[in-house]
Parts: sequence; structure tokens; C-alpha cells
Amino acid sequence: MDTPKRPRALIVHNENAGTDPVPRADIEHVLLEAGFETIYCAHGEDDLGQALSGNFDFVVAAGGDGTVSHVVSTLDYRERPVGVLPLGGSNNIAHALGIEGDWRNIPRRWSLDEWTLLDRCEADGPWGQKRFVEALGSGVLTQSFDGVDDEPDTAEEKRANGRAAFRTALQEATTFPCHLEAGGWVWAGDCLMVEVMSIPFAGPRLRLGCHADPGDGLLDVVIVTTADRNAMIAWAEAPDDQPCPIKPLQAPSVRLTVEQHPFRIDDRCPDENVCGRVDIRVRSSPVRILVPQEN
Repeated sequence: MDTPKRPRALIVHNENAGTDPVPRADIEHVLLEAGFETIYCAHGEDDLGQALSGNFDFVVAAGGDGTVSHVVSTLDYRERPVGVLPLGGSNNIAHALGIEGDWRNIPRRWSLDEWTLLDRCEADGPWGQKRFVEALGSGVLTQSFDGVDDEPDTAEEKRANGRAAFRTALQEATTFPCHLEAGGWVWAGDCLMVEVMSIPFAGPRLRLGCHADPGDGLLDVVIVTTADRNAMIAWAEAPDDQPCPIKPLQAPSVRLTVEQHPFRIDDRCPDENVCGRVDIRVRSSPVRILVPQEN
């Protein structure tokens, strides 16, 4: 009797992810024990586009949010699902999808027929077109990235440092002009921060988009003004314990114009010297993310 064929996984692995990086051999061993064959792509070193065009049944994004975002943004053949092994500090995308716990226990709970949808976004701006998954923003959260300790000992410490830097930036921030247009609304004025979000979390796992659904085809727009400063600072003291005090606006596409401040896409600024107009939209092609089943 023939042995059933094992599903083949393409592992896309950031070997430097997190405060305690996981070796390639450990990931391959766990996947093998879970019943999968593996092929390997080193994220940031190997050609991701070429790897994603290969012969496999599903992709494993093993790393932080940057790795997950790069994989799902680049994937063309959307019928191949993506399994997420959250190895980073914030793991916002995994957290938004309910993928929690020790990464070693996740692969054995995968079924290639059990998945949920994750939206993918793109933005046309002064830098050209960029793709993203988490958020595009400007202001306080973007500025707070410069004040974070780069060498925390644990993921929890990394998030705590990021949240402390966010509170400090909120206290010190000055306003900048911002203009937003969507299908049914316009907002114009001075703000401390604007975030256009596809998932609920951004930065150090801050649930700014409290009602954002990662697969609903909508963007959640969070605008923080000086009138919101004190409420936001109080919320940011314990952001896991209560919803963000700002009610988001929603739209499938947004035109955002910002002066005097640079943009951030996910966790990076495409050009710190560039501001202006950006057209942001949800792409028409969500990807399938494997949902770990209950034991």
C-alpha cells in the first residue's frame, strides 16, 4: 500500500526575528513531526518571488510582521494558503487572526482546508506603489519608533518599551495638517496622528482599530487630535485592558494628504523626507491564512 503523500511546505524564515531567534533546523523539525515535507527560503537573503513560484502546497511565514507581510503581499497564487509562525516581537498580524501560543504547537493543528481570509492593501504615493498589510500612518506612532530601545531581552519588554515611547510621543507631539477623502466622507484639520489600518493592531501591539476586521475589505481610519490627547495617553497606559477611545471611520479606499510629516507603511518609512498625497486601497485579492484547529 502506498504511503500518502505529505503536503509540501515552503518555509520563508527570518532567522533574526524576535529577541530569541529560532534556528532553521528547529522549524524544519517541527514541520516534519507535524507531517509536512519542507523546502526553505531565507527571508531577506533568497529571492522570495522565485521561491513563491516553486512547487509546494502551502507557505509557512516564520518570523515577525515584516516577514508575514512580505509573504502575503508577494504571493500571486492565492489558492495556496499561508501558515503563520509568529516569531517576532509584536506579531500584530498573527494576533489579529487569533494565532497565539507557542509556535511549536501550531503546525500540528493545521489543516489545509481550514483557513480564513486576510486583506492585502496597496498605496500609491510620492515613492510609487507600496504594498502593506497592517497600517499606513503619520504622526505620533511613526515618531515613537525613534524612541524605542533596540535591544530588549524579551518580546514583552519590546512591546512595553514601544508603548512607553508611544506615550512620550503623545505627550510631546505637535499638530500637523491632514486631509482625508473617502467615498462617503471628508475630514480636514490639524491632528497629532492619523492611521489607516487593515487589521486592529499597529506598532507595539496597540489595538487602535478596535473594530477592524482583517478580512472585511475595509480600511479603518483613526484620527487623533489635541482634544483626544489626554484620553489617548490614559488608554496607552494599559491598552490591552480597554478599547481605544477613538472611533474609527471606515472605507474601502482613502485619499490621505499630509504635510510636514513623513509616512510610515507597516513599520517602515519609505522616505523620511517625503510627504504629500497617498491613495490607499484594499486589493481585490485576499489571501488564505491557515487557522490552527483546537486540539
